[in-house]
Amino acid sequence: MKRQRLASFATVGVKGEPHVVPVFFTYENGKVFVQTDRKFVKVRNLMKNPSVAVAVYGEEEAVIIRGKARIIESDEEFAKRTEEHVDKYGPKLNSQGRDSLGIPLFDREIRYVVEVSPEKVMFW
Repeated sequence: MKRQRLASFATVGVKGEPHVVPVFFTYENGKVFVQTDRKFVKVRNLMKNPSVAVAVYGEEEAVIIRGKARIIESDEEFAKRTEEHVDKYGPKLNSQGRDSLGIPLFDREIRYVVEVSPEKVMFW
């Protein structure tokens, strides 16, 4: 989990439809952490229904996690998880803390960190 770079992140839409997107993630103590823009569909979906799934693939194996998501509220935890994200993916940040796409990774007004706590873990 710590070596893989991409995961599929699935939420439940307002009409019960699945919404799946690729995400960068970090992993610690059985939990998955995803950094995202506050305005994205996955955030709106999980605020209405916290049930999510994450699938991480490595060569011919996969780990599939079903669980509950929550938005990290603590400023300290947000900063810690964002720093772990930066350490894993190594984006170059400018003097304003923006990555090469102009995303202000440490700006809590624009960004969220989502924590996924597993309820079921499957290996494939």
